[in-house]
Amino acid sequence: MKNYYIFFFLMLLFSCQSAKKNDTKENLQAHTVDVKYAQGFSIEYHDHFKLLTIHNPWQGAENIQYQYALVTDEKEDLMIPAGIKKIVVPLNKVICLSTSHVAFLDVLNETESIVGVSGTNFVNNQKLQKKISQNEIVDVGYENHLNYELIAGMNPDIVITYGVGSEVSSYNQKLNDLGIETMIIPEYLETHPLGKLEWIKFIAALYDKEDEAALYFQKVENEYNLLVDLVSTTKKKPKVLFGLPWKDTWYVPGGNSFLAKMVDDAGGDYIWRENNSRESIPLDIEHVFVEANNADVWLNTGTVKHKHEIVKIDDRFKDFNPFMHSRIYNNNLLQNEWGGNDYWEKGTVEPHIILKDLIKIFHPELLFNHTLVYYRSIN
Repeated sequence: MKNYYIFFFLMLLFSCQSAKKNDTKENLQAHTVDVKYAQGFSIEYHDHFKLLTIHNPWQGAENIQYQYALVTDEKEDLMIPAGIKKIVVPLNKVICLSTSHVAFLDVLNETESIVGVSGTNFVNNQKLQKKISQNEIVDVGYENHLNYELIAGMNPDIVITYGVGSEVSSYNQKLNDLGIETMIIPEYLETHPLGKLEWIKFIAALYDKEDEAALYFQKVENEYNLLVDLVSTTKKKPKVLFGLPWKDTWYVPGGNSFLAKMVDDAGGDYIWRENNSRESIPLDIEHVFVEANNADVWLNTGTVKHKHEIVKIDDRFKDFNPFMHSRIYNNNLLQNEWGGNDYWEKGTVEPHIILKDLIKIFHPELLFNHTLVYYRSIN
């Protein structure tokens, strides 16, 4: 009889361990969310948690990955694999270091969760500006000049960060050392405008608002693709130049960037479309003068609002053919008094509206009734 009880106990222990192993295996094999355009993230839904993965979150990053397990109860033992950070959702208090992230939260009706931003003057969102004026949202500094003591005192659920280079990992680590969770969201690296917008699915998972995000994304995607179809039969494509020089160097978008893609979708011919970089290309001014001398449209000219300001930057522009004959448009129509540009904020979640602007500029006959929203004509 004694041997029977021992045998029974061992069988019960083995069954529990097997169930535990099976549960772990089940948690690691889950439904993966369909991501159509974005390349920088993936989402998996497991029985008891959501697994969010961010891939290569800054320029030049290779084989860099961050993973987060979203749970509803931090104390519950869900056997989450080692090395994966656990975050309790939905979030209640966040700090945003990029205004584009503010726009995502606005679409999801979650701006009330924002308690701090980087650069309060650069925020265009009117709801947030009201809270900023009432000191309900504070400026936490930027990049290597973050106010760590202030952030720690605010005790946020998470700080949503971004960075152009690998230095973002250093100030993220400083925050982590203070017990503050961080998450790099690099939507700006996406090569498709809808890929940038698709990060709303990722952010929505932090608030349990996946359905709202999916509906908004589908609406914008449908309208964007209808506009692409509208211009698909146009034969004459204007040659397009971007930007202005900075300290004798002219940074133009790579041919695999979201800007190049948007020009193509709007029926334009981007001058450096053959370049396969998704990042900006540094060129000397003389090279741009030669390559872009036949540009029909000149876009995104910094902070310029009037044509004479271009000559002040460099007197040689007086003899630059696009300055004399091209149509010049800047994306700063919705820029506030401190220089905050809504093109980089709300425009992130409205690629279809920006596409309309570009079609209006390139092929005005196709959108006769459209009034420019983000762009202004530079005369």
